[in-house]
Amino acid sequence: MTDTSYAVRGIEYLRIVGIPTRETPWGPAWTIELVAIERLFASALIRLRVPLRGIELKYLRKVLGLSLVALGEQLGVSDVTVLNWEKAEEKRLDLATEVAMRAYFAERLGVVLEGTLSALRGTDAAPEVPVELPAVA
Repeated sequence: MTDTSYAVRGIEYLRIVGIPTRETPWGPAWTIELVAIERLFASALIRLRVPLRGIELKYLRKVLGLSLVALGEQLGVSDVTVLNWEKAEEKRLDLATEVAMRAYFAERLGVVLEGTLSALRGTDAAPEVPVELPAVA
């Protein structure tokens, strides 16, 4: 058994490490389902309070299996608005949108954020050194 890691293109400041694998006739395979790894990664994005940009928003939306239309309806905006946020991959969302997104995704992912506005507002920058989270405790 070997360990591997999981990262997302454009979100280099976070990696899930130590994902156990097993040997199969086709090569190594994770012993944890991809959906569980993706939810762990998405939850970490919320808990770490990283600035939310279009690329993080798109990743979070896809992990929850939401279409642009579905997310827009949940937030009371159009699918075109959501698409515009996502297309600006490197642009940080404005404060009100970032707070709303963090609260929405925290609730959907079961992440408890303590505090008030400060718990929902992202930090000023993503970590400079990648944060490595263990896949299993």
